[in-house]
Formats: sequence, structure tokens, C-alpha cells
Amino acid sequence: MRRFLLELAPFESFDLEMARMVSGDPRAGERLDWLLRYTTMLRYDDCQRFHFWSGFRAFLLWEMEREYTEEKRCALLSRGGLYYELKEDFSSALDCYTRGGDHAKVSELLVRNAELHPGMGHYAEMEKYYRSLPEAEILASPSLMQGMSMLCALAMDYEGSERWYGELQAFAERCGRQDAAGKQARSRLAWLDISLPQRGVNGLTETIPAVFRLLMNKEVTLPSFSVTSALPSIMNGGKDFSPWSKKDDLLYKTLRLPVEAVLGRDGVGLADCAIAESKFEKGEDVAGRMLSLLPQLNEVRNRGTPDMEFAVSGLLARSQLASGQPADARRTIEVLREYFAERGLTRFLPNMDAMLCRIDMHTGDLDAADAWYREKAPRELTHLNVMRRYQYLTQAMVELEDGRPDTVQLTLAPLEPYVQNCARIIDGIHLNVLTAIALYRKKDERWRERLTAALDAAAEYRFIRTVSVYGTAVLPLLEALDWDGDKKWYKQIMAAVRKQAAFYPHFLEPRLAPGEELTPTELQILHLLCADKSNAEIAQIMDVKLPTVKTHVSHILDKLNVKRRAEAKTAAKKLRLIPDDL
Repeated sequence: MRRFLLELAPFESFDLEMARMVSGDPRAGERLDWLLRYTTMLRYDDCQRFHFWSGFRAFLLWEMEREYTEEKRCALLSRGGLYYELKEDFSSALDCYTRGGDHAKVSELLVRNAELHPGMGHYAEMEKYYRSLPEAEILASPSLMQGMSMLCALAMDYEGSERWYGELQAFAERCGRQDAAGKQARSRLAWLDISLPQRGVNGLTETIPAVFRLLMNKEVTLPSFSVTSALPSIMNGGKDFSPWSKKDDLLYKTLRLPVEAVLGRDGVGLADCAIAESKFEKGEDVAGRMLSLLPQLNEVRNRGTPDMEFAVSGLLARSQLASGQPADARRTIEVLREYFAERGLTRFLPNMDAMLCRIDMHTGDLDAADAWYREKAPRELTHLNVMRRYQYLTQAMVELEDGRPDTVQLTLAPLEPYVQNCARIIDGIHLNVLTAIALYRKKDERWRERLTAALDAAAEYRFIRTVSVYGTAVLPLLEALDWDGDKKWYKQIMAAVRKQAAFYPHFLEPRLAPGEELTPTELQILHLLCADKSNAEIAQIMDVKLPTVKTHVSHILDKLNVKRRAEAKTAAKKLRLIPDDL
């Protein structure tokens, strides 16, 4: 029994099958049953999984450190890794193999995981395992060099990304034309040429036909990847295709076949969705295009990828919202979310939830938007994850609605270098419009510079929806700005903005009107009031007279539209004037 306990100690939880595999004990079931009946050492995680009481596990690990050699401990972790590997739980398997120092298995699983999960998102999820590998191990594998190049790019280490691209290029040059490893390296270079975010799209009109020719000649086999990066967009997914939007009809005719051939399953439905989205961004009515696109969803489900399914449904929801049909837009995303959750496609759910939050803000359901903000918003000021940029922008919108323009700027500022270095035109327009609204509400005249930058970029590509989506929130800024650009386009955008303002008159409107905002002194007193301090105690802390405190408290209650101190705390939390835990 003692050996059985020690050999399960390295694992935070386990089931019967894992206990048998790790310990090699055919009587593992009997032993677990005895422990549950007669001791308090073992606890249930659920009806299938168990874990040791934390204090007892710490003791077992101490005993194991004394009695087992490092080689034997690593062997146990490898058996645990094999159990998770057979279950295709690669994250847990990688954790076991990394702790056991089995770099060969870590390399093998990272390669397999990359093949199973196309796109960029899985690289960030597996970052610590890539970083744990010796450089020599990475340099021996084209797949791992490809992964490191993309991983560095996602971390905005573009120098590191290009360095690993160069290592992969050198590897390919050392291999013969018929060498299998060389073919793999060339294939992964082609993948990076198309997908690296810092490369932009200007060269893709030459790159994609070149890769198409290599595919036809069987010189490369392109690994799968996601054009959308799990976002509800093709135009602004893994790459920003704004430059292509200028010649969308021509490129649709000339590049459709090579793009679909190069991308394989990832290309099913892509061209039709992309041109519909391009026209939508330019303010055109895409109802007819959606009618021809929606019947393709069955083909996308059968022959394509869930990424494209989300892109098509996301465009449908956006067009429904723009047409004043928020209930239909919500239903479109809710149905897809339920379907994806049933299939275990969890990587899409955070962006779907952010999209639902945006619909809630349009319809004035601020409580639902606040619930998303509390429970699901990234709120990572010190660690930017560019794969979550759709969520960061949504977070900034909630903060605008909560009347916190300073927080909006803190949320958006980390995105600035990414937008500039990776030529993210559409993200840049959204970032500038949201920042302009925040500055305007602070009465900071720099809003003019930000809104001008947004309009200049939008006008260059003839985009309308990218700005008009902000409707009533951006309308007073547009009316106060003397923009000297294309008058015909500006007239179109003003009409589109006014249409959205009519559909959603309270979108991004702060809960407290400008005349109701609390002064800094009132905000300090509110914190003390919510901490259950009496008026006398507040007067002592603030070093003011008691009548002054009473006057401030009266003003605070009026502004929060409540009658009693007890109600003020609830109202203040709802308005995010105080922390939830106060």
C-alpha cells in the first residue's frame, strides 16, 4: 500500500485507469476503495477522479524525495504523461513529460498538437513547453522552428520571430530537393510566409500563387492554419486584408482558385465570405450576398473548418445588428455557441461571449455586459495577448459605458505597438475611435487627433461600418470635428452613424450623465460611506467639518439616484465606482 501511495503522489488528481497505469498494480481498484472506506487521505474530485488531502500529499512527496531516485521519479511522470497522451489531453501530458525532463516526448507532442489545432492560438497556449525545450531540440525539427517563429511573433518579439524563420530557412537549404525533411521545412516556410502577422498582406498576391504552383508540383504540402484565428472575421482575422479590399472584385476573380487550393479545408467558403465582408465594411447592403452565402454553411461544416463557420455566422450577426435586428443577431451567435460547445470547440467561446456582450450593450442590457466584464474580460494590463484583441476592444467598450475613460486608455494602450507593427488597419480604426471617445469625455482635446487618424484610415479604404458601428457615441465627436477629407465619403459615414444612433440611442452611453459625475472628494467619501464609516468618522478622516460631510453625502445620494446610505453601496458597485469586494 505504501508504494502505491508514493507512486500516485506526483499527480494532483487521477482516476482508476491512471492509478493502474502509473503504479502497475492490478489491485489498484481495491486499494482505492479501501482508502476511501477507512481513511481520510483520499478525496473525490467527482465520481471518477480522486485526489489526496493536500497535507498528506505533501508528506508523500517528501517521502518520495527521500526514497526514490530521480530516474524512478521521472519514470513515474512519463507513465502519467503516456496516460494523458492516450487520452489526447496534450496539455496534461506535456506537463508530466516536462516535469520528467523527457524533451523528446515534449517535442513529439508539440508537433502533434500543432497538427491537430490549426491556427495561431495553440502556440500561445503551449508557450511554456516550447520555452522549456533545449535549443538544439528545436533546431532539429522544422515544426518546432515554425512554432517558435510564430510564438515569438505573437509575443511581439518580431526580431526573435525572424531569427527562427532564418534558422528554418537555413535548415531547408542544407537539405536536398528530394529530402523529406527539406520538403517539410519548405512547407513550413510557406506557411510562415502566409501567416506571420508582422508580414502584412501586400506580398501575398505574389506569395499565394507561388505556393499554389509548389503545391501543384508536389514540392510542398502546406500545414493547416486558421485564416480567422478564432475571430468572427476574415478581413480582420489572422491577417488584416484591408489593402485587398481596395480591389476586392478583381482579387476575387483572380485569386479565388489559388487561395482555396492553398488553404485546403481552411479555404472552403472563404472567398465568398471575404468579399461579402469587404462590401459590408464599405457600408453596402450585403443581404443578397448573405442569402447566397448561408446555403454554403453545410458545405463548410462537412468539408471546411469551424473557423469559417464562425466567420460566416459572425458576419451574419453583424449585418443583422447593423440593420436594427439585435434579437436575430443574438440568436445567430447563441445557436452557434451552443453547437460549438457541444462539439468541444472551446477556443471560439471567449470571442463568441465578447460578441454577445457587444449585442447586450447595443440593446441596453448593461447588467449582462457587466457580468461579462466581471467574469470573462481579459483585464491583463501587464501581459498583452494579441489573440484576445477582440475581447480587449469589447472590454474598453464596457469601461466607456461604466464611465471610466481613464481605464479605457489603460486597456487600449498596450495594443498600439501591435497595431502599428502588424499593419492592423481595422483594429487601428477601432482603437482610435474608442480612444477618441474616452478623451472627448475627459474634455481632452487630443480626441481630435485620434478621430482624425481613424477617419483618414477609414476613408483610404472606403470603410463605413468600422466607424458607424459606434453610432450615438461617436456622433457628437463627428459633429464637432472639422475634417477636411473626402466630402462624399464623409456624407455617407454621417448618414450611417445617424442610422445606428437611431437604432441604438443609448449605446456606450455612460450610466452617469456628465452633470451627475462624482467629484474626487465625493468619490473619496463614497468609499468611506461604503466601508460603513459614520459621518463623524468620515469628517475626522477627511479633516472636514461634519456639516460638509452631510452635504457631500446628500449630493452623492442624489447623483446615484438612491435615498439611503445602504442603497448607495449597491448602486456604486453597479456603476463600478467602488471595487466589487468592498
